[in-house]
Amino acid sequence: MFESLSRRFAHLFCFALLLSVPQPTFAGAPVEPVLHANLHDEAVLNRYLHLLDEIYPCDWHDAHTRSGYNLYDVGNGVEVLEFSCTVGMHNLANLYIRRTKNSNQSAKLVSLDRPEDQPVTSRYILFNSFWDHNRSALTSFTVDRGLSDCGSFEIHRFTPKGYLELVEYRAKRQCDGKFREPTDYPLIYPPR
Repeated sequence: MFESLSRRFAHLFCFALLLSVPQPTFAGAPVEPVLHANLHDEAVLNRYLHLLDEIYPCDWHDAHTRSGYNLYDVGNGVEVLEFSCTVGMHNLANLYIRRTKNSNQSAKLVSLDRPEDQPVTSRYILFNSFWDHNRSALTSFTVDRGLSDCGSFEIHRFTPKGYLELVEYRAKRQCDGKFREPTDYPLIYPPR
């Protein structure tokens, strides 16, 4: 009888412990970062300008003056900075720099995964991205030409370590003059 009670107590204790652990602690669980939008600290831009110019040469100072940058606080001292700039008329390039507060680790550009058979400008750029509160994810779309009748649509979520994980990828490669919402493009990833 006492053995049975101690076993039940042990099971209840383990269950209570499991419930007390925040869900993002589990590997692979997406996190919803705290967003600090439109920050205007010129020193932060200057600190990472060499990384941004290496991937996407643009007038980053002008873009910073107009809209600043966003900071996603993922937790555990991990932050992701989002810088935006454009050299064309149709697509605003967004680059992401991951840094760890109070660490000797150097900040690095966040690399993005895409389906292998899809054309990619750069593995570090999301075009026209924005934080989608409904999806708790970064959503982006690329317009292949001015008519907006072809392009791609992507959804990425933050991992607990501050990386971006591809959740959905859609593409319409045939520029046929027929407009279609990017969210209605044919699904490429995940495969059905």
